[in-house]
Amino acid sequence: MILKSLTLSDFGVFSGQHVVDLAPRVKYGHKRPIVLFGGLNGAGKTTTLTAVRLALYGRRSMGRSISTQAYHQQLIEYIHKPRKSVVAPNASSIELDFTFGKQGTVNDFKIVRSWEHTGTKTTEHLEIHKDGQVLEGLSSEQLQSFLNELIPIGVADLFFFDGEKIADLAEDEGNEALADAIKRLLGLDIIDRLRADLGVYLRENTQTKHPKDIAQELKAFEKQYQKSYAEYQSYLSQSEELNTELVAVTADVATTQQRLNDLGGAWAKSREAEEIRSEQLIKEKTSVNDEIKALFSDAIPLALAKKSIESLLKQLEAEKAAKNRLATQKELNKHMGKLRAELTKAVGKSNQKAIDEAIASTLEPLNSDNNSVDIIHDISDSELSRIQTLVTSYVPQQVQQLKKLSSRAERLEEELANAAANIARAPEQSRLDDILAELGELQGKRGGLVKQIEVNKEEAKRSLRAAMDNLRRLRDLDEKFSKSMSHGQGIELAANSRAMLSEFSEQTRVRKLAILEQEFVKSFGKLARKEDMDIQAKIDPTTFDVNLSDRHGKAINKKKLSAGEKQIYAIAMLEALGRTSGRSLPIIIDTPLGRLDSKHRTKLVKNYFPTASHQVLILSTDTEIDEDFYSELSPEISHAFSVDYDSKAGCSEFNEGYFWRSKL
Repeated sequence: MILKSLTLSDFGVFSGQHVVDLAPRVKYGHKRPIVLFGGLNGAGKTTTLTAVRLALYGRRSMGRSISTQAYHQQLIEYIHKPRKSVVAPNASSIELDFTFGKQGTVNDFKIVRSWEHTGTKTTEHLEIHKDGQVLEGLSSEQLQSFLNELIPIGVADLFFFDGEKIADLAEDEGNEALADAIKRLLGLDIIDRLRADLGVYLRENTQTKHPKDIAQELKAFEKQYQKSYAEYQSYLSQSEELNTELVAVTADVATTQQRLNDLGGAWAKSREAEEIRSEQLIKEKTSVNDEIKALFSDAIPLALAKKSIESLLKQLEAEKAAKNRLATQKELNKHMGKLRAELTKAVGKSNQKAIDEAIASTLEPLNSDNNSVDIIHDISDSELSRIQTLVTSYVPQQVQQLKKLSSRAERLEEELANAAANIARAPEQSRLDDILAELGELQGKRGGLVKQIEVNKEEAKRSLRAAMDNLRRLRDLDEKFSKSMSHGQGIELAANSRAMLSEFSEQTRVRKLAILEQEFVKSFGKLARKEDMDIQAKIDPTTFDVNLSDRHGKAINKKKLSAGEKQIYAIAMLEALGRTSGRSLPIIIDTPLGRLDSKHRTKLVKNYFPTASHQVLILSTDTEIDEDFYSELSPEISHAFSVDYDSKAGCSEFNEGYFWRSKL
């Protein structure tokens, strides 16, 4: 099977008609299997998977037990609701073109599923074209049966799945999801229904031959079984309806949140915080400015007259040296007077002139130095030391402090500007009150639905256990009194057929599960990290428990697997189920990488997507298939679509390309 194209008309978030080419293209002599859809959450990329399943299976795409009323309500929800249109559309349609090969013959099919809502009535129409010819003479139920036989929904569930399907299988502690998948895959659900129908036939035709008291007891058990099973079906149906409603409410929450964001709601949430932050910034800026003012009232102005200060210091140091020389000369002259007197006394007054000339010539250089510097300031040595410390140490420290304070003041100014801009972006609270109230109501409704669904699941389990308990008692009592009784040929054939079906079911189950185990080990081995590769799996044919063990035979507890490992386990199991089915169908996988770490993502990108099928549609966000993974996948990418949401128009469109890449 190859999906060729999908046409949406006023479906979901898509206004008007959109045709999406799904067929893999040939590039450089190689048919590339991957068609990539990229879109942000809420943009509508999941609509591709929803539309394919709805086109193929209609009501059954939403669950087994969904009521006609709930199905029609969901169809109404799928009709596009424009924001600014005077006349809203009241109809929607999906066209799916594909080729399907069977027993060597390939046929072209086109499914056209449309519906219209007028007043209180919803009308659905299904049309199937085979090789260009409309299949006529068949009712809608017969056409749907034709599709169900062509591609059974149980098998398609293994090929068209989303992140929730993976999560259900990964967290499936009771094996309900896996058991359901295996039964659908092997057709065991049909066998079980046939056995149950034969059991009803046998009970209806043998109870009249039982003793009266036994017949009454059998009727009581059957009545209790039917009551409990009806309750189980009712709870399932309610859960399906609630799930459908939950999907619609979740979509409304996303739409309302987008409207809130469009109005600036994201800024409004932080407005109060920004205002408080602005006040703090203003206080801090005032404090910084006060510190700067204090510096300017202290010694900072000296830094503005650097050359004058240097000249002053030089003058003061020269004056100090000159005064030191004058003091030295004065002391020297005092001693020279004594020396002159002693020399005159020693050599006589006749040599007085020679002595004076010698002393004068010796002191002459010192006297000339003293006259070279004018004593202007005449400060003490301690005052000079204080001035030197002020200029060389204290002033530079204050300069550094001023630089830090100035830098901080600039940053505060920028932060104040940003805060002011954020406050300006935020709308007035009155504009948001209504939409916030609507959002709160929707979120409360969603929470209530989630809680009610959980309650219904528990009640469904309880009712099913009660039904199975009564059915077991019914069978045990029936078999006890039926063995010794003689029945007609029809009853005998029915009894033999039930026994044969049980044996056939058991043998088929064991054989297929052995193949499934082998396929799972292969799939898990190529998807898991190197240290996780040596793993074995054994599936219990009765309970469908999957027992994992390492290469040494040591049991592995599934509950202790990380979220990423559980995700890989689930994807490996889905691939193994798909391969065991023997069907060659395209794979559509929605948001597959959400829970995976980088190593597991790399494994999935390298070893799963390129070989998963001959056609693989991946619905991803830009954080799942990012630029690196896109580059890794590019040799296998046929083409890609960007699902772009226009918040003003309230609708999306498909554009060929992928986030950062234009049309390929």
